[in-house]
Amino acid sequence: MNVISGKYKRRQLKTLPSMKTRPTTARVKEDMFNMLNNYFIYENKTSLDLFAGSGALSIEGLSRGIKKAYINDLNPEAIEVIKENLKNIPKEDYVLTQKDYLDVLHDLANRNEKVDLIYLDPPFPHIEYYYNFFETINELNILNLWGIIVVEAPEPLDLTQVKDLTLLREKHVKSKVDKYIYILRLEEKA
Repeated sequence: MNVISGKYKRRQLKTLPSMKTRPTTARVKEDMFNMLNNYFIYENKTSLDLFAGSGALSIEGLSRGIKKAYINDLNPEAIEVIKENLKNIPKEDYVLTQKDYLDVLHDLANRNEKVDLIYLDPPFPHIEYYYNFFETINELNILNLWGIIVVEAPEPLDLTQVKDLTLLREKHVKSKVDKYIYILRLEEKA
């Protein structure tokens, strides 16, 4: 897999050969960023990837102008792959952690830090966990106003269960494993 655009364009990224990480396919990643380009300006923004896998989404964001990327994965093997992929990227551009995603969210909230872009592609087998994530993000208030959440889900989301986020775009990507991509934005708090 390669970085698609920006200052790290064509950079080769390693992936972890495991069912635990399910790397975003090149086609899905390209669709995701093409959709995101219509709604998001990367420069001087902060991103968060809680289930980074290979770090490909965060590195793509950094390549396009993200100022600071919070990159996390609980899997120690994934962390090693991410470290390899981050070689020659300035350390001040990212924070790499190996924690449970809820710990990362609470750490950010405790430091009163907010982000502008969240990539959500968890390895959760059940869609209910996505709704728990949205609820936690809302409670902890870590997404900046006009911030975006890019969701890659294995099945359609029931958007009536997603509070305070506006659907900007959705797409069903058909492949060996169907994916549903959603671009959601925090436009105002209720």
